[in-house]
Amino acid sequence: MNQQKIGKFIAEKRKEKGLTQEALANKLGITKNAVSKWERGLGLMDLSLLKPLSEILDISVTELLNGEEIKKEKQEEVSSKVLVNVLEYSEEKFKKSKIKSIIVTIVVIFLLLVGIFFSYKLVLLNRYTVSKDKDVSDVIKGLKNSKTIKIYKKTIPDSDYLVEGDIKIRNDFKDYEKLTMKNMPNSYVKYEKYNEKTKEKEGISISNFMQFIDGFTSNDITFYNDSKTNIIDNFNKADRKYFLLKNDINNDVDYFKYVEENYYKENNIFMSKREMMENYAFNLYTSIVIPVVDSITYIDGDYTGFMIKKANTISTTIIRNNKQYNFLLYGNDASLSYMIDLLSTLEIK
Repeated sequence: MNQQKIGKFIAEKRKEKGLTQEALANKLGITKNAVSKWERGLGLMDLSLLKPLSEILDISVTELLNGEEIKKEKQEEVSSKVLVNVLEYSEEKFKKSKIKSIIVTIVVIFLLLVGIFFSYKLVLLNRYTVSKDKDVSDVIKGLKNSKTIKIYKKTIPDSDYLVEGDIKIRNDFKDYEKLTMKNMPNSYVKYEKYNEKTKEKEGISISNFMQFIDGFTSNDITFYNDSKTNIIDNFNKADRKYFLLKNDINNDVDYFKYVEENYYKENNIFMSKREMMENYAFNLYTSIVIPVVDSITYIDGDYTGFMIKKANTISTTIIRNNKQYNFLLYGNDASLSYMIDLLSTLEIK
């Protein structure tokens, strides 16, 4: 059916009757905009309005749908054509309605799937997020305040060495009291004395521990449901070893440098579940073991390690044979220059 032709015919007959669009609309119980739409050829009326509209305009339904007046001798011929046009129009409208329904259904299903996806991701985000520690900015500030020094071993007479286990170092502590740290199975000794001038104790402790990264992979992390009775997930040792491997973290020096650039790792809903679990484990462990420090000095040369300065202490870690040897120098006279000189005499079997 020709909508433009029908629209012009309606406008013509309306005007002949002296009706405005609004007046015609009121008689039909519809809006003025609907009448305007018909007359501009932008749409057709509902089937229920065909008869009352024809009666108001004093034309037949056939003439209304044909868009012009019909002579009596041609009424049968035109009626057949109009009937065919009406059927074709109805079929086309049905197809469009069906396509529209399919599109709406697809959109609804898509939005439902998106809602389910984001709901699932929000649950994961809540489960695998560690609260950001208030000291994060201070930790980063201290780690970024870093430098690297090279320490090369120098030879001294055997009589000048202090020997503890598989460690040999220059004995600057002959007048210090030797204390055995019985409650710390991985520790060797502490050499300490009371400084009359500063009225404080000073000295050095010598110990060996596993590396921080060994602690990171030492046990599984288990996630429970809200009732704390059913296990939801496990982030096991192998998963965390893979995390270290893919980020090229081979020792504690690599770990500290990685923390400097990546702590704290934020999760988001576009991450995979595994990425969220990795960040959870990293953030949790790092918040426990990484201290707030004034500065960090990385050691290169004959040994690999780092020195951390905090207040009146200098904690030095040397990594050798997959072990972490720790030398804690404390007291008002503790200085990086002295620690560097002392380490140049270090020997580890």
